[in-house]
Amino acid sequence: MEFIKLTHENLEREHICCAISNSKDVQVVSKKAWLSARLDEGLVFLKGDVRGKCFIEYITAEYAWAPIDAEGCMFIDCL
Repeated sequence: MEFIKLTHENLEREHICCAISNSKDVQVVSKKAWLSARLDEGLVFLKGDVRGKCFIEYITAEYAWAPIDAEGCMFIDCL
């Protein structure tokens, strides 16, 4: 299995593994906008090139969406 790393360059064309399959759905559009902003903060979104949902999102704890005290650690947003 290979992994695809989402970037600003491929975000619009890649499926983001959400349960909603319509790329024009407001939830998918909102999630992609959120991802785009987080990429600038160092978010990493890796997805497997397999059928089904196989991905991980992580970011440094400094930029975690939930307030945590974890200096020098990573925050797994979704697995």
